[in-house]
Amino acid sequence: MAAGRGGALKALRVTRRDVTAALALSCLSVVVRGRAVSAQERGASPAVGDRVNRLERQLEDLRRTLKIPGISAAVVKDQKLLWVKGLGSADVENTTPATPETNYRIASLTKPFASTLLMQLVERGKLDLDEPMAKYSPEFRQRFGRGPITVRHVLTHTSHDPSGDTYWYDGYRFSFLSDVVARASGHPFRELLVKNILDAIGMADSVPGQDVLDDRAKWSAFLDADHARRYEAGLGRLAKPYRLDGAVTVRSIYPPRGISAAAGLVSNVIDLAKYDLAIDAHTLVRAETQERAWTPATTFDGRKLPYGLGWFVQFHEGARLVWHYGYWPESFSSLYLKLPERKLTLLLLANSDGLSAPFSLGAGDVTRSAFAGSFLRIFVREESLGRALPDPRWSQPNDRFNAEVEQIATGGYRYDTEKASHELLTRWLGDRRRAAP
Repeated sequence: MAAGRGGALKALRVTRRDVTAALALSCLSVVVRGRAVSAQERGASPAVGDRVNRLERQLEDLRRTLKIPGISAAVVKDQKLLWVKGLGSADVENTTPATPETNYRIASLTKPFASTLLMQLVERGKLDLDEPMAKYSPEFRQRFGRGPITVRHVLTHTSHDPSGDTYWYDGYRFSFLSDVVARASGHPFRELLVKNILDAIGMADSVPGQDVLDDRAKWSAFLDADHARRYEAGLGRLAKPYRLDGAVTVRSIYPPRGISAAAGLVSNVIDLAKYDLAIDAHTLVRAETQERAWTPATTFDGRKLPYGLGWFVQFHEGARLVWHYGYWPESFSSLYLKLPERKLTLLLLANSDGLSAPFSLGAGDVTRSAFAGSFLRIFVREESLGRALPDPRWSQPNDRFNAEVEQIATGGYRYDTEKASHELLTRWLGDRRRAAP
């Protein structure tokens, strides 16, 4: 039985070798000696190059407004890494700049990786999502009983009463899906993550948990000398965490160092672009399986909920948005936004919680995010309108921001999402100031 599992893993790597090489070349060609290469240098059209430049300015404006020390960003288009850039600082005290290679704790962006592992097990007939969680996790059974909560309920955040009919984002319950992966596969979650995803598609800079080197003997199944060297290097590039204390950004502490299905992966935007490319190339799961993961859960009476199998899913102005966010309070935040039909993706990682905290993204609406809204306006809305839309200045007070967007609103675009996002970030900044000692 063990030999069979090992053989399957080996075959998986061999069949993906050429794909992995192509993904690595696509990603690494965008960065020359640590310098981000512009869209124009990559041969993109002037229109695309202008959009990238404007997106960069919008991200920098938002970064400064929300007092985020560092952000690393990437845009993937047509299965190529169109643009990648670091903004600000990975380590303020040592003046270390944020770069495309800067690693971050990606928080809940770990959840789509868990979804991939679970759906691989479904494809191989080793897992039925409608089986009870209690079958796979004794601790889950002890905490939540032997009731009708299934793997699907936890994976779709519909495990609260009544199970299957109510959406309630619950990262804690999601973490118990690590037990499901382990029981169904015969391998610990961390080991399967390394073998089936990180190694399989060449995510060589990513680290499966900040604590992976603490007990090397425990992870001897994959932690050879080469992996140990890579993980040491990856942790050496890990950004320092920060928090907003009143109106001042100060050093914070790292979140819990372990990893589960819910959170804990350490990665950078280049490696996440490789994951994104592998999803679109269907090298991790079949296309129809990925579509199952991207299908929103529904209530008993047929209403669509905001979450599928490990991914948020919503429609905005005719476009399907598949996405996830990450949020470790007072330390790290992240955003992964895909438009599958347009073959377009935005990846953002930050070393404070300002990328996510102001926008209450767990409610299931990514357009509340000023970062996502800026990207969608520049790369999606402008394309549908056939013209450029002026970019607002996010650093202004709320009344001046609203007055400005009223002046620049033309041709049916009223900047409603931008006004709502600015209201949220203004309120959050005010709350932080009032909470200071």
